[in-house]
Order: sequence, then structure tokens, then C-alpha cells
Amino acid sequence: MAHEIDYQDYQMALQFDRRALRLGALEPLVHALIEGLRPESGQRVLDVGTGTGRLGLMLFDRLRGGSVVGLDSGRGMLRLAREKALDRGADNYLLVRGQAESLPFRPRVFDSACMMMSFHHFASPEQATGEIGRVLRPGGLLASLDPVLIEFGDSEGRRLNDAVEEAFQEAHGPDFRFFTVSRLREFFERAGFAVEDCRVNEVSFDQKGIEGIPMGPHWNQVRENLWFRREKELLRRYEQEYFSFRTEGGQVAVRGRARWAIMRAVKL
Repeated sequence: MAHEIDYQDYQMALQFDRRALRLGALEPLVHALIEGLRPESGQRVLDVGTGTGRLGLMLFDRLRGGSVVGLDSGRGMLRLAREKALDRGADNYLLVRGQAESLPFRPRVFDSACMMMSFHHFASPEQATGEIGRVLRPGGLLASLDPVLIEFGDSEGRRLNDAVEEAFQEAHGPDFRFFTVSRLREFFERAGFAVEDCRVNEVSFDQKGIEGIPMGPHWNQVRENLWFRREKELLRRYEQEYFSFRTEGGQVAVRGRARWAIMRAVKL
């Protein structure tokens, strides 16, 4: 049974990795995340939610004499990341299975830490951020890249964001949560970080099909949920602020935009 579960996890990791390779819209943001981390030779960097190793393997070349420690809770993800590391000869990319909310490391052992598209999966974002702060040395950097919601100031806008979150939770479970930029800042500051820089990057889409749109099927599920519940005004606003989906010539035409925040903070 354990072998069967591991095999299924591995197949899911392979599918995830293939989809990630097709998300060209995020490539400039990944490079901006790495530059914000300011990696240097000899440093020890923690990659929280390392997944299949995409970010960790991009970092290892920049850390000669140092190391990247990739942490993830998924066996399949770690197995694939390990295979990729062996193929690349990345002997300074080390992999650990664990939870972000309870990091298996001593205090102040890392020079910096990063998170790419993982923060919204944490069961307790507050605890995870606090744990990262615990294992960073004073002055260490934390850089993150994560999708963010619009900072609405009215009740209808907040209802819309709740509908977005609900649709994503149908696919990923109740721990999946999107945040606004101000909420992310709050997590960081409460954990003893000073936010040095925060850039919200808006990426627009106008295309046939959802291929290449990060989490495209889930964004479509938001529309379907609102349509099914006949929430016409909320659906109208969703199409105005996030995404619209139309059938044209037998294909789905997608128009809209998504937002990602790159944050850099220093441990006080």
C-alpha cells in the first residue's frame, strides 16, 4: 500500500512539473525572486515548499561552497526533485521531508530563505512564517513569490474574494488560502521581519484555451460556481476584475489578469 501511494504521489508530481514548465508567464517573476534573494557563494539557503526542485535547482549554481536545503511534505515531489538533482549533479541541493509549521532545524542556521507558490498552501501561515524567522540568522533575507487577491474596500469585493478562495479549496482542500498584500505583510511583520520591498506584478491574458494560465481550471471554476448560483452581479465583477471565459468557435476564449507579489524581508 505504501508503495502504491508513493507511486501515485510521484505521478502527480510529474504532472505538476510538466504543467509548471509550460507557465512561461511566471518565468520573469521567478528570476526576479532569485535576484531579490541576493544569493552568494558560501551561503546556506532554505527553500520552503521546494516541490519538484525548480527554484532550488536554479539557486544551486549561485551557491558554490554553500547549499540549498529544500523542504517539502510530499514524497512524490521530493522523489522527483532528488532525481533531477542527481541528473544535474547538484550535490549542494539537499532535500528534507517536513512541514513548514514545524521546521526540523536548529535556530539561526540559514542565511536566507525563499518560498515560491507555496505560502497559500500552508495550514498555518502565521506559524510557518514564525518558524522561518526562527531558523534564519539576524539580518537574513526571506523572499517569496505568491498569487495575491485584489485589496477590495467594499463588502461585495470581499465576497468576490471569498468566492475565489472557495473554488480553489474545492481542488486543494480547506487549507488553501489566497491573501492580499497587506495580509502577507502582516504575517511577515508579526514574525519579526521588516519588509524591504513588495512588488505586485500583474500579468494579462487574452487567448484561446487555458493552456499556460497558472491555475487556469480553478479560475474557470470560480466563474462556473457564480453562474450556477446565479450571482449575476458578482459574476460581472469577477469578469471585470479577474477573468472572463467565453466559447468561441468551439474553443474557450480567456481574457483577464492575475497578480503575483514578490516580497523581500529582512529578519530583525
